[in-house]
Amino acid sequence: MDIVTLCKEIDLQPEIKDRVLDCERRIDFQAVEKQLKDFLVYKKMKDACSGLQEVLGEDQDHMKILTCMLKASADAWEIYGQKGIGREIYFDTMKCYPRFIEETYQMTGRRYFDRYWWTARQAGCHLFRIGALEYEAADMDDKITIKLHIPSDADFTPDAVERSLKSAKIFFARYYPETAGAKYCCHSWLLDPELRSMLREGSNIVSFQDRFEIYDEGEADTEFIEWVFKKRPDTDYGDLPEDTSLQRNIKKHLLSGGVIRNAYGRIKDVPR
Repeated sequence: MDIVTLCKEIDLQPEIKDRVLDCERRIDFQAVEKQLKDFLVYKKMKDACSGLQEVLGEDQDHMKILTCMLKASADAWEIYGQKGIGREIYFDTMKCYPRFIEETYQMTGRRYFDRYWWTARQAGCHLFRIGALEYEAADMDDKITIKLHIPSDADFTPDAVERSLKSAKIFFARYYPETAGAKYCCHSWLLDPELRSMLREGSNIVSFQDRFEIYDEGEADTEFIEWVFKKRPDTDYGDLPEDTSLQRNIKKHLLSGGVIRNAYGRIKDVPR
């Protein structure tokens, strides 16, 4: 797989694709080979990303680091092939790039790359999009945990979540048997119990919460504003839109002094 083919297959925005291909011609990939290979080692990802930024230097709109992430992601095609993982999961996983860029555009009115701190997971073959959800095999303290992530374009209905969880269990048993016995966990604002009072019983979010044992109420944060309101997290609460009942209820909660927390939960039982 090369960068040109990957950009085409994931429908990278044309103006971003042009800038990436220009960067590809100018970047010395041998100078960043170590950092890109270190993406493949979970515990080295963070340092590899910082080291990559240092080597690349000034980087307008983070186009150079995006190009390097795409190079590592294109190289990951070979690893998928060696394991026998199908092209559908590969391309669904790598479509994170245009999705992230479009999310940034919705919030700022500009298309640029601001998730360089995250995509080493996809490029390093640690995170996979399987149906509605993403799954990250996190190797921390020599113990693997499967972390669930909810993409902004996910079909969040109970049936879609159920299918994704069943497919994920089969996926990891087949391709990553070393994850056997791993807990499936999630750290998200979607697990904040406060949301229950703002939603009807049986809503998609309540149904999702019902799958989890909440073991830590987590920390207050404002990142949910990006997903609920399509605004920057530092937006004044009074300026948040009220187009949906969830937006109206959360805005009222915030203006009355409430917070939304990123709670920690473990799935009670992964579907078989």
